[in-house]
Amino acid sequence: MMNRIHVPKLALAAILTGALALVALACGGGNNTPNATSTPGAANTPSAASTPSDSNGGGGSEERIAVLASTSIVADLVEQIGGERVDVSTAVPVGGDPHTFAATPGLIRRASEADLLVVVGSSFARLEDDLARSTDGMVLALTDGMDLQPFSEAFAHDDHDDDHDDHADEDGHDEDGDDHADEDGHDEDGDDHADEDGHDEDGDDHADEDGHDEDGDDHADEDGHDEDGDDHADEDGHDEDGDDHGHEDDDHGHDHGSVDPHFWMDVDFVIEAVEAIRAQLARLDPESADGYRERAEAFTAELRELDGEVAATLADLPEERRYLVTFHDAYGYFAARYGLTILGFVVEGPEEEPAAGAIATLVERIEALDVPYIFTEPQFSARAIEQVARDSGAAVRTIPSGSLAEEYPTYVEFLRAIARGIAD
Repeated sequence: MMNRIHVPKLALAAILTGALALVALACGGGNNTPNATSTPGAANTPSAASTPSDSNGGGGSEERIAVLASTSIVADLVEQIGGERVDVSTAVPVGGDPHTFAATPGLIRRASEADLLVVVGSSFARLEDDLARSTDGMVLALTDGMDLQPFSEAFAHDDHDDDHDDHADEDGHDEDGDDHADEDGHDEDGDDHADEDGHDEDGDDHADEDGHDEDGDDHADEDGHDEDGDDHADEDGHDEDGDDHGHEDDDHGHDHGSVDPHFWMDVDFVIEAVEAIRAQLARLDPESADGYRERAEAFTAELRELDGEVAATLADLPEERRYLVTFHDAYGYFAARYGLTILGFVVEGPEEEPAAGAIATLVERIEALDVPYIFTEPQFSARAIEQVARDSGAAVRTIPSGSLAEEYPTYVEFLRAIARGIAD
């Protein structure tokens, strides 16, 4: 689905303009007055803009390529390669979470008007599929062709760990006597998980069918907007802090497919994405191909330097600080690349609710290994991580996972922020 090829708007514009010029020559005789025509597509594409010239090199027509990127990280990669030749907008705003973000009518309209839609791919989020079905332009899925790996198996979530991770039988008990939640949402030590009305024992209500929770926060209306105007949820009231968003989970518990789509956690994958973006932009705008190539080469060199910088930042961490405990399973590639170990995560996918048994095991591991820090992610609720911190005695730090922010507005600064958050 992600590989549909359409006639690019820029190419169509060029064909029509050329045809009109031939008609003018044939019919105009000796009249030297230029035939006044408008560029097809420009007036109908609100995001299209004009520039006097391509100051970043490569020539090209005056009309810019309208690109819709699914995430802020993807948008930055496109801007790094496209320069002034692209007009990039982002489906999920800075700080938003694509897993739980809904395709609103306005967003669908933007997708239909874009020359190019750039997405993560690999079943990263339902939003991307919705946008791909809506666009009349080309679709580029960055993970197509990447040698992606399965999600990491953390110590605290490893089904095959014989030491501690005995899982519950059908009665809700595991071999070492820990009871997990029974069908009424209770476990042996008295912790109630959410019942069918969305309440748990400690008074935290999750969103009911109207999209409201106990503390009075209204989540999204049927258009996907919440009180402060952010587009988060669909008409079923799912929001960005990890509540359900109506997908069936796969066997691993992720909304994603069977492989980890978080390619931006590995610089080598990012360099592959850069090349895919360069090639696609060159197909849409061949006159600017040299400029795209030059910017891609310069950015690739910057990424190589960044990779060495991050490796050096993390190289001398003591053993107890080389373990990562995070909110969800997003850092597998980062850990593998820089010699860290995923000790555990609160949930495998952000659409899930924490399980009491997994949390208890995670706390035991943190205490046993004397892990000093655990990490929350800014776009998700920190309640579960804070509970793990209280139970284990670890301190909480924040590191980014899937979105840019004001303090790290580019991908380069984003990766630095992860490394510094772990190492400082």
